[in-house]
Formats: sequence, structure tokens, C-alpha cells
Amino acid sequence: MQKYAVFAIFTFLLIMPVAFQSVQATKSTDSWYPGKGLKQGDYFSYNVCFTDWHNCAPLQMSFWVKNQTSDGSGWNLEFVTVDGAIIQKGIMTIGKITPDPETFDPNISDYTAVYRSTVSWLDAFATSDSPKTFDVPAWGRTGSVGGQSVGPLNHETLTTEAGTFDTWVVGWHKGNADNKIWIDSSLPFPVKAIVYVDVNTGTPPPDYTLDLLQNGNSQTEPSFLQVSSTTTAGVNAGCATPDMEYDSVHATATTDSNTMVIDYRYSPSNPHNGCPIEMRLSFEQSYDQTQKVSNVQYDIFTVDNNGVKISSLAQTLGRSSLFAPVGDDDNTFVLTGSTPLTHVLIAALGTGAEGSTPDVTSAGNVAFDIKTQESFGPPPASTTTTPSMTNSTSMSNSTMTNSTSMSNSTMTNSTTNNAIPEFPLSSLMIMAIVVGLTILFVRMHPSLSNIRL
Repeated sequence: MQKYAVFAIFTFLLIMPVAFQSVQATKSTDSWYPGKGLKQGDYFSYNVCFTDWHNCAPLQMSFWVKNQTSDGSGWNLEFVTVDGAIIQKGIMTIGKITPDPETFDPNISDYTAVYRSTVSWLDAFATSDSPKTFDVPAWGRTGSVGGQSVGPLNHETLTTEAGTFDTWVVGWHKGNADNKIWIDSSLPFPVKAIVYVDVNTGTPPPDYTLDLLQNGNSQTEPSFLQVSSTTTAGVNAGCATPDMEYDSVHATATTDSNTMVIDYRYSPSNPHNGCPIEMRLSFEQSYDQTQKVSNVQYDIFTVDNNGVKISSLAQTLGRSSLFAPVGDDDNTFVLTGSTPLTHVLIAALGTGAEGSTPDVTSAGNVAFDIKTQESFGPPPASTTTTPSMTNSTSMSNSTMTNSTSMSNSTMTNSTTNNAIPEFPLSSLMIMAIVVGLTILFVRMHPSLSNIRL
């Protein structure tokens, strides 16, 4: 009886590392793509930042899968964002081949573009028609000049506010940056991401970041949806769309402190009060306008005839200041001014990292007037569908990067699925330890040495 017990223990211990490695090999050959396994009732909440959305200002983005579309080709999501003091809630429809937005309520259009460039960004490399596995060196290449190879880097246990996850790290290295996206293959969307702007020199700023706050499945609306939009959706149909190329005003002025030059352009050239206006700013060195002032904290105010503040764009967005890390910024907002002139004050508050107390050495103001027409009145009620994807101008660069990042790996799925994992050195070491312990056990019990197996 003793010899069978010893034999069974030895066999069990010998097989354990092999079985463990088999499980790991199976996990590495799991196929995945953004949206895989998504089902009705699933919900996700993220902290997000995106460089083309106010230079990576913090944004909380959450969504819940309400139901399938009538033709079964996609999902209807209840979608909500908390953008500083602004809350926007609406319906977004995504596809099943790729989970990109297809239709959406107008008031969330810009935010769905942020979702597309962050949460679903990896569908540039993996889709339901072309899933990828984690045992191949490359999923594709980035869309930049001399694009980098994107693929699995390693395997990590990761903890976020949503919990602890068994993840694969997909990413690439460029210059001084390690770009990483953490994926739990059992979830339809990434757990975490840090992706940097593609620059050739220097330390790059973040292109986007992503952190999962909570996820789960509920047949009723999660608590984060128990909110209402803080602003009325949409704008009056009579409002002109900003057009920087054909209908804009461009000027340059030195601040009242002579510390920098502010180059500004806005559109429309003759806006209505209460309608959208786009304003692009460049903060330049006073001694050389080809050089930008970096890390500028600033605000855009409208004031009355006596200089009393009417509105602050930063406060409207729930922030202490706006931020231009590389000296440029682009904002589209609803004009809150007066007729026939709106008095605008661009206040350079100083320089320093976002959220820090600024160095006021270079602080200064530029004031100018915008010819303004009367308001059209209150905006109409929101509609629930949009015929096509329409992003703001500030989204165009990253959307283009996303769409051009689709160079596929030369390895086919069939080759991937048939890959034979290597037998790892760690398993051999465990087997050697097991054998050593067995010999030691027998020597400590001499009577067992006479057992004939």
C-alpha cells in the first residue's frame, strides 16, 4: 500500500508544473478583440484623458449595455461623462465587428470620439473578423511614420479601483516612452492604458490614459446613470458651425506685461450669442514668435463694459485653469457674451505643471472684442440618433491615427492557434525539486528504499 501512495504523490507532484504550464499556454492562445463577449447588462466606468480633449484634462466616462439593436448588428449603450462640472448623458450605438460608435445623441458626440480614441482604440488591430492571440510577437504597426510594432509584451497581475486582474500587456516602445495597454482576456475592453504622443525627441506627453473604475453586469441601470445632463443638449439650428478656413478672425497681440505673445483665431467671425465658437491659441515667446511657451496655465473670460466678469471657460468646465502643455490649445464652447460686442480677456496665469501653483513671472493679459449678434433663444430638445459620425475639429488627428494604425501582423490566426508553446525552464526546475525531495524523503525513511515499484 505504501509503495502506491509514494508513487501517486510523486506522479501528482511531477504532473503539476506540466498542467500549470498547459493552462498558461491555453491562456496565451486565447483570441481577443475589443468588444469580445460583450452582453446585455454589462457596464464599465473609466477615468480617461485624451490629448485632443483639452490637452488630456481628466474625464470620467461610463456606459451600460442597454440592449441589442433591432437588426442584431450592434449594441445600444447608455453613455454618461463627467467632465469637470459638466455632465452629459445620451445613447450611443456601437457595432459588433468593431465596438466603434455608429450613432449617438448630439450632446455626447465629442465624448464618443474620445471613447473611440481610447477605450476601443485597439480595434485598429483586432476585430471579431480578425481576433488576435497573446502568443504572437506582433498584432500590427502604429500608423506613424516608421510605425512601431504593436504586440504582447508580458503577463502581469494588475490592481485598479475595479479590482485585481490577470492581464496581458500589449504595447510598443518609441523613444523615451513605453506604451502599454493592459488586457484581461475575459473582459471586452482594456483594464488600463498609458499611450504617449508620437514624438521624435524629448519626453512625450500622454496621448491618452485609461483606468477602469468599476465593471460588472446589471439588468437595471447602474448608479452612475442616475444623473441628468447639466446643460441642454444641442444648440439652435440657426447657429453657424465654426469654420476656421473660410469664416474666422486671426490676430496676434502682446500681453500687457510684455512677457509673451498670444496668437488667436476664432470662428465664426460674427457669431450669435449662445452659439458655439471655436478659439485656437498659441502662446509664443515675445523675443521669438517661432518658439512656443510651454506649460501655460490660462483662462478665457468674457467681461462686461466695466470689466466685470461674465463667464470663465475654466470654471464652466469645473477647472481652476486651462492648460497648454506645448503652447497651443483649441477650445470650442458656447459664447456667453453681449451684443453688439463681446469683450474677451485671455489671461495667461503663469507657467507650471497642470494643477500646480503657476509661476506668475510670465503672467499677462490680452483683451479684444468679438462682433456678436443677438441670441437665437433657447436650444431645441435633443434627438436620439445621428446619421453619421461627426467629430469636432480637435478630434481629427487622433481619429486619423486610429484609422491608419491597421497594418495587420503577417502571422495568420490559423498559424497562431497552432503554435506550440515552449516547455519553460521553470517547469524543469520544479520537476528537479520534486525529484530531489522524493529522494530525500526515501533516505529519511530507509524502509521505503526496499519497496519495489
